[in-house]
Formats: sequence, C-alpha cells, structure tokens
Amino acid sequence: MKALINVRPSPEQMALFARSSAGVEVIRGAAGSGKTTTALLKLKSSAGFYLNRAKKRPHPVPVRILVLTFNRTLRGYIAELTERQFAGEPLVNLDFFTFNKWAKHLTDAQNIINIKATVDYLNGFAGAMKLDREFVIDEAMYVLGRFEPDKLDDYLTARRDGRGVTPRMEKPARQRLLDEVIRPYNAMKKASNHVDWNDLASIIATKKMCEYDVIVVDETQDFSANEIRAVLNQRSDDATVTFVLDSAQRIYSRNFIWAEVGVTLRPEKSSTLQTNYRNTKEIARFASALLTGITLDDNGTMPNFDSARSNGVKPVVLLGDYPAQVKYAVDYVRRINLETESVAFLHPRIWFRDLKPRLQAHGLEYVELTGDPNWPQGSENIALCSVHSSKGLEFDHVIMIGLDGSILDISGVDEDGEATKDDYELSARLRRLIAMGIGRARESVILGFKPSDTPDIMRFVANDLYTEVKV
Repeated sequence: MKALINVRPSPEQMALFARSSAGVEVIRGAAGSGKTTTALLKLKSSAGFYLNRAKKRPHPVPVRILVLTFNRTLRGYIAELTERQFAGEPLVNLDFFTFNKWAKHLTDAQNIINIKATVDYLNGFAGAMKLDREFVIDEAMYVLGRFEPDKLDDYLTARRDGRGVTPRMEKPARQRLLDEVIRPYNAMKKASNHVDWNDLASIIATKKMCEYDVIVVDETQDFSANEIRAVLNQRSDDATVTFVLDSAQRIYSRNFIWAEVGVTLRPEKSSTLQTNYRNTKEIARFASALLTGITLDDNGTMPNFDSARSNGVKPVVLLGDYPAQVKYAVDYVRRINLETESVAFLHPRIWFRDLKPRLQAHGLEYVELTGDPNWPQGSENIALCSVHSSKGLEFDHVIMIGLDGSILDISGVDEDGEATKDDYELSARLRRLIAMGIGRARESVILGFKPSDTPDIMRFVANDLYTEVKV
C-alpha cells in the first residue's frame, strides 16, 4: 500500500523549519493542509539540530526522540516514512508509539481496564442520571481525561469547552455526575486493583520516567489534557515539543485549553497552515458544508476550498440499496489504475458486507488497515478501514457506502424532552468524523445510502455540491 505523504516542504512549511529552538510549538491546519507532512519535516529538522550539537561534544549522548500518534493505523503510516530518516544513525534513540502503548511501556502496568470495559462500567453507573446514557458516559470520559485525579471538583465550575450547549450541565448535574458515576467508578477500580488508560496518563504526568530531546505529537486534538500533561512531563530541560492538530477533526470526547496543561503559547510558537494541498475544491467544499454551524475553538480550522489545489469532479452520492451501491463502487474501482492510485473504502462501523466477496470476485486485492500497527508492504492499493482509523491518512479515492440514517443518526434530548441536533456534541462529532473521512481524498469521493433512510447529515449539504446517482 503506497503512502502518499509528500515530504518535500512547501514555502509555507519551510518558514516553520527555519527556526529550531527549545519550547512548545503548536501547528494547526485544516484537513489537506499538510499537517502530518509538517510533523515529519519538523521532526527531521529538530533532530538534526540536536544531532549536530551531540556530535560536537567529546562524549556524545544519544538524542532521544518521541513520536506519538493517536491510533495504531496512523502510527504504521508515519513510521513507514520516519524510520527511514534515521536508519543507521547510532546517536538517535527513536521511540514510536501510540499514547496507550507508550504509557504501558513506561509504567509496565498490569490489570488495565480497556476502553470498552470502561464504557461498560460507566454505563452501569449512568442509570442514576436522568439523562441519555450515551451522553452521561461521554461526559464522564471527558471529565476523567481533562481533570487531574485530585482536582475533579474543578469540573463543577469549569467551562465545558468542546461539549456543546445541550444538554445543559449546571452545577447540580455536574455534582451528581461526580458523585453517582465518576467516583463510584474510581472506587471500583481501586477496590479491584485495576487501572484504566487515564490512570496511566495521570501517573506519567506526575512521575518523571525519561527525558526526550525531541517530541512530536500528531493529531493532538484527540489527546486528553492528562495525556498532554504526561507528554510534557517527559521532556528534557531544553527539549523541543511540537503538537500538530485541528480540533475541527476531533472525533473523541477530548478537549483542553493550552493554559490548563501548563503551556503559554508565544506568537512565534503558534502557526496555522492555510493552503489545502490534498483536496480538490469540490471535495473541500463538500467537507466544509458538513461542518456548518459547528463552533470551532482556537485550535480548529475549517476546510479551505478557496485554497484547494485544483478543480475536480463533484463528490458522487449514490441512492439505492446496499448491494447496488457495492456494485457501482466496485465497477468504479475497476476503472482506476491501481498501480498508481489508491482507494479507501471507509465505514464508521467497519461494515463491509458484500464488498469483500465482490472485490475478490473481480480479482481486486485489498488490505484491512484498521488497528494495524505496521503499514502494509504489499502492492495492494485498495484499503478497507474504519473512518476513525483513517485519521491522518491520505488516498486518491475515498468511498463511503452503507451510510444509512440508522447508522449515522444521533439525536440529543434536552431537559424539556425536545430533540436537538445541531448543537449536540455527539451529533457534531459525527459530522466531524464524516467530514474528516471525506477530507482523506485527493481526487474523488463517493458516498452511498438508501433513499428511504437518508442520514441527517445530508441536510447540511446543498444539492449543487454533489452529483446524485440512483442505483
């Protein structure tokens, strides 16, 4: 599977690499603006600075480098390109991890409760709250990740940045969440001698275990505040730390502000990439429409169709039952030169029923990327992947079929029993997820769903932004 990242710097990126100095730097940018490329180039330039310094010393000490990604698929993608840069360099110690793998590596923790089990436990306590259980679980995860374990009461008065305005969580409701859900969950862990991933982040945030000279964190918008504190606590005194992010692509219940994790950003240490190097104007315009009405914070950037690299074809929206969508999509792929171009089939629930046998019937080889820590080395240029695991990746063509409303519809309920959507965080996150998946594409996008079950997200997209095809 080819990795499409082009690591030749643009003039916009070159300006960021002209400076190499200690401290924390934040690089923002919308989908397609070259954030992952920038992370790689920043890593190379920063490592070069420390390597040159080390080689001038009578007794050189290896340069310790840490690269963190949010999921294993992105880790494999970046590792495929990063490890080549330092091959055969004896003065480089390169640690390349997802955050959870790194946390387990440093702490050597046992009896770890996985994320699914955490959700199940929280669900057991959530019934006491008179709110939607999914929202309660999500809010509890947000609180556990944002606040330090001994400062949970700060939640009672803190702004709930990134959580929308419905349901309203006034102080009494927050107190109940702490007393009836979060504290019982923490007590359960302590009584059973278990820890969860947030506990490991909190341990690393308070205990010095190693000292890195160069740290690069990609897709930072999906790291929790406690995870950022953990990263910052493991840097050397004169380390350079680069966080690359776009909160418009945030797809998990994580949010933080820089001041609360101890970072004061100076203007020269904060940059925003403006040019969209990946998408056509049509793809960027479609993705941008899905984010209509979503409030972006200072770390978010709307997909920029004005600066997109070129014009192209409009995204195609298929209307028909799933088997007909599969037939159309596979016939489309058969017309693509798979020796030079890549295709990704993405789905939020990794639902590829009927697709695999049809690809096999036509001799179209594919790889499954979701959760794979190593980038595939074969010649297959068709990927099957969850939308979540496509974060940070890039393909020539993206196909997302089977997106029926029953899969994509999330409605919030406010205290008065009225349904809300636009300002409901779970719904906004779903729109960010689909927009992010669309933003993986360079040349074309195909979406598909049953006309009798149109997903709610399509109401944000004007008819003239896509080509409708009945199948």
